[in-house]
Amino acid sequence: MAREYRLVVFNALMLRALILNDNERFPHELAAFRTAFQGRRFGLVLTDGILSEYQIEANKFPPFRLQPTLNTLFGQSRAIRVDEFRLNRSNIQLTGLPDEHKDFVVDALAARASYLVTNRPEWLRLSTQTSGSGLQILTPRRFAELEG
Repeated sequence: MAREYRLVVFNALMLRALILNDNERFPHELAAFRTAFQGRRFGLVLTDGILSEYQIEANKFPPFRLQPTLNTLFGQSRAIRVDEFRLNRSNIQLTGLPDEHKDFVVDALAARASYLVTNRPEWLRLSTQTSGSGLQILTPRRFAELEG
């Protein structure tokens, strides 16, 4: 029986792991991407805010070229551009989330993503606030275990 197509958000550090493709340094992160992209069961949510954070990460040392990877993800139907004007963020209330990280968590909630995959402890602590909305915030390892 085929599983339904769902949405996932990966934080910027996860995207760095995908682009660098170093299985020794990022085994759990790369396993999470393989799991998400296997059978096209998940679409990677991209909004302007998320793309902006990805670009900031791409400019850090060692820098990487973001656009070729995004083009590949779009070409393989693994990424979905979500129009921010269609997202309803007005009812989303989270405590303990730094302003500089709101785009990922709030956009994941507003887009009705099933998962936000991250290693950031401050984001993982938000999982009790988001689980009632259907968004699970978990580590790459846990995502691969649950969905693999």
